Amino acid sequence: MSSIPIPLIRYAVGGWTFFIVENTVLSHNRTYLISQLFSGDESLYHACYGTLSTVAMGLTFYGYRQIRGKGPFTRVGGGRLGLAFGLQALGLMGLSQLAPKLQIPYYKASSPPPISSPSPSPGPSPVPTPSPSSTVWQVRCPFDFKTPDHDSVHGVGRVSRHSTLWSFAFFSLGSAFATPAVPTALCFAMPVAVAAIGGEHQDYRYRRGMGGVLPEDVDRRTSNVPFLAMVTGRQGGIGEAFGGLFEEFKGLNAAAAAGVAVGMALRRGRGR
Repeated sequence: MSSIPIPLIRYAVGGWTFFIVENTVLSHNRTYLISQLFSGDESLYHACYGTLSTVAMGLTFYGYRQIRGKGPFTRVGGGRLGLAFGLQALGLMGLSQLAPKLQIPYYKASSPPPISSPSPSPGPSPVPTPSPSSTVWQVRCPFDFKTPDHDSVHGVGRVSRHSTLWSFAFFSLGSAFATPAVPTALCFAMPVAVAAIGGEHQDYRYRRGMGGVLPEDVDRRTSNVPFLAMVTGRQGGIGEAFGGLFEEFKGLNAAAAAGVAVGMALRRGRGR
């Protein structure tokens, strides 16, 4: 494989790099910028932040358009396709947890047992006796909009404090493994750096009360790196940690997301 031309590398990573740098610099100097540059007006700071982030994403999209379909190219074999499927399924299942919980709309429930009233007879009044309860089919909303009661470490929050960032990063990295064009694959891999650097820097700021808070309990029991806290005993034993994740996971959401990943894999298998 020949080397990647320098201009293509710039297009592949330039927008993402600018996004990481501007987010890190602006958020790290948040207090100073608001007080000195924006005269205490926090709305101006957020406007500047949002504008630069939009510009960064625009540059990323422009760079992608410039490198799309350009080589050098590598062979995408079965191993890479397997990694692509696994990573994309993992990312989609993580993102699926943001949606309301899916549930089967038809379910069996026990109906209240009717009370049998015996015929009046002389003497003391007999106690009414319930008839056996029956099971009936009922219909409910396919989405469970209730907010469950839980502690601060729950669901995909066990996996990472920044599960949304990492879910997107995993999906994008899976796309990189499935892409034969090296510059495009490099562009698709960059969200991993966004999640790693951006997540660590946000934790750094929040520990110091800069723009948010990171409760001590959450900091102690979770990690930015996915699954690190679960396998290092911060949430109890490994079985306990993964058992809790399994119980709290939205299973039907994850199954639907995995189905999408399977469809994408089959589409790739047909050369689409």
